[in-house]
This record gives sequence, structure tokens and C-alpha cells, in this order.
Amino acid sequence: MQDSKNIELSKAEKERMLEEEFEPVEKAVGMPESIDAGHKYTYRSGVYGIFTYWYKDMAGNYWKYTNAPEGHAEHDQHAGEAMLDIDQPLPHLNGEFFTEEGKKRHMAIPQGMEPDTNPSYSPKDPRNTWYELYRSEDGEARYVYLDADIKENLDLWVQQQLRVVDVGILNYRQQANVLFNGQHPKDKITGAILMLVDQGLYEPEELADASVGDIEFIDQTITFLGRQFVCDIAFFDFMTSLVGDRAKGDPLFEIDTVHGRNSIGYNYLYAVFQSLSVSPKFLLYWHASHMFSRILNRHSLQQTPADKVEKLAFKELANALTAAEDVRYLVDVKLRDVLLDNYEESIEEVEKSLKRKKDKGYGVMTVFSDLTSRRGDELQFSDWLHAEPLHDLTPEEQEAVNEYLAVKEEQGVAEDQEAEGGEEGGEEGGGEEPAPPAEGGEE
Repeated sequence: MQDSKNIELSKAEKERMLEEEFEPVEKAVGMPESIDAGHKYTYRSGVYGIFTYWYKDMAGNYWKYTNAPEGHAEHDQHAGEAMLDIDQPLPHLNGEFFTEEGKKRHMAIPQGMEPDTNPSYSPKDPRNTWYELYRSEDGEARYVYLDADIKENLDLWVQQQLRVVDVGILNYRQQANVLFNGQHPKDKITGAILMLVDQGLYEPEELADASVGDIEFIDQTITFLGRQFVCDIAFFDFMTSLVGDRAKGDPLFEIDTVHGRNSIGYNYLYAVFQSLSVSPKFLLYWHASHMFSRILNRHSLQQTPADKVEKLAFKELANALTAAEDVRYLVDVKLRDVLLDNYEESIEEVEKSLKRKKDKGYGVMTVFSDLTSRRGDELQFSDWLHAEPLHDLTPEEQEAVNEYLAVKEEQGVAEDQEAEGGEEGGEEGGGEEPAPPAEGGEE
């Protein structure tokens, strides 16, 4: 038998070796061990105890931490010491997210792109909240905003959240598929709930509270919590397996815990959503906005009068969501106005020979357990969404911006050709670089 003293020394030696092993990693990343002296705690975001804590530096940038300062009313005694969260852009690792002045952008500038700064930038001017501008590879104008402005401007923040969901939906669906095909019952239930929130447009709370009596099966159609959806065989079989011979009052989504079998909880579900960087609330908004755009597109083919289409479209959206209350709040105001303006233009272009067809409605939702990418119509909506600026912009202002970018690109080509040709027989070209047009005022 080994001496107990030798065993204790062995454990201590292992701990010392682990500390030495991880010490260089900590120094290489350069993470502070506590709150940066230049960061001041501002607020926390989140629900059901799943919080993110935000600090602000002297330049106005927001930084994500793991806890509020010790002694603060929002400090979580179970979350440990406040540490800077590495899951965010950092100056020494992600320089493309920061301007030369050290201000954090809302997005990374593509490599090789040189953005122009808005000479009329003002966070209080709805038409000049954009900070920088560049021309993308597809020739479209792309606006860059400061991260702080998005966090402090509700209109910009809502717009950005829709785009965050649009970017994150691929990983979301892939992870849902992995969980659903897992062996552990909790993983399968989690994956199924993620699919129902995404494809079935259910809310996490109503799924967590659902009981066996809330679900019925007719052929391959499932009536669940007052609405219907169709699904593939794998998902149908899983849903039927949850019912079995159980009582109608039993929780539908039930898992084994250290306290016995319990229904799946809000905290757990929202922790999963946070880990996927997708808000279930804005996932619903994203779907509603996409559905609204599809409804308007179909009505344009049916030549529905422009003065009636908004009311009809929202009625159809409410029917699709089986919502008794007004669903207007689910479609972002800016997106709604842009879509309706585009509708008035598109209906004028529809050929008069098209016959008006009867509106068949949106139909029931579909849930597929093997969906790991965007659908075709979602790809079109995604492209359109990212091409739209976050701020208010008139067609005339956008045309002026496009002209400016075109002139600048031509000037850049001419300068490159002059540089390649040297000084032989050429005039001094280029001239002064054009200034970005000021929106909402004099150019």
C-alpha cells in the first residue's frame, strides 16, 4: 500500500503541473483576471437567470462580462468573479471590428476593403446614424454602424437582431439536428423543441408547459397547442413516443433529473438558446417578417390593390400563426414599410394579362428533422435583408450613394493604371477623392 503522504504529494505535483501548463495560454490570450479599470458596469440583459453583463469603456464601447461587480445589486454570488467574456471581438485578435480611433464596429470590415467615414455622422440623426460605408464584392453599398449606437438605439438594435438570427440560423438548425439524432433522451427532446420553435413557430414557454393532452395525431398531421403542422416520419414517430399510455395531465416534455422525472425548465431552454446565440423572440420575428414578405409577393401576382394588401396580409399572417391578437408587432416597422413601398412599385410592373387568383392562404407549418440549411425562399429573404441598411434611407439618397461609390471605384482603377504605366506620356490623373454624400442634407 502506498504511503498517504506520497499520494498527497502526487496530487499537489499534478496541480502544480496543470497550473504551469495553462499559464502560457492565459498570457498568450491576454485576458484580464478581473474587471478592467477603464470599464464601468452599465446593465445586464437576459431572462430566467441567464444573464449577460455589460460594461462600458471611456471610448463608449460595450464589453461583455460574466458577472456584475461584487457588491452591486445585480451581482450573482454563484457566478464567481466578473471576467471579460472571450466570446466577443477583441482589439488584439479581431482588429477588423475596430476603427483606427478604437471604436467597435457592429461588423467586421472584409479584408482589403477601405471604408469611408460619414462626414455627417450623428447618432441622433436617423439618416446619419451610419458611421462608415464601403462597396461589397457584389457592387452593393454596405453601411457600418458603431456597436454602441446599435445598443443605445432601439430601432437599430431590433434591425440588427433580425440579422443576427439570420446569420445564426444555420448553426442553430445543424445543432438541433445533431441533438435530435443523439442517443440521450434529453438531447432528443432538446433537439425537437429547437425544431418546434424554429419550424413550428412555438414559444419555449408554451412547449415547456405543454401536457400530453395538448397533442393529437391524425395521419401525418399533428394538432398541438391549438395549431397544426405536418412533419416527416422520424419526427412524427418521436412525438408519438412521448405520449404512449401516459395521462393527459402529464408534462409532454419530461426528463430524468436528480429530483426524479420533471418537465423541462425555462432556465435550461434559454441557456441552450443563449449558447446558440439565437433569441427565440427574434427568431419568431424573423419568421414573421419573412412570411409577411412572401404573402406580399403572392398578392402582387394576384394584383391585390395596394390600399387593401396590408390589412389582408396581416390577417393571413395571424391565421398562419393561429394568433387571436394583433400580429403587427411581430413584423419590424422599418421592414414592413420598405416591403409595402416595394409592393406598390412591383404591382405596377405586373402584366395586366395576369388573371386574379383566389388566395388559398399560407397553409400549415412543416417540421422536418433533417433541415440543416435555409430553404430556398429563406435564402432570397436573407439576401434582401442584408442588402437593406439599418437606418432610414430614401431611394434618392441610396442612388446618390451608389453614384459616389461608382465614381470612387472608377477613380481607383484609373489610379492603378497610372501607377502601372508610370509617368510615360500621361496626365496627372485622379484628382481629389470624392467625399461621401451627406444624407438628409446638403451633399
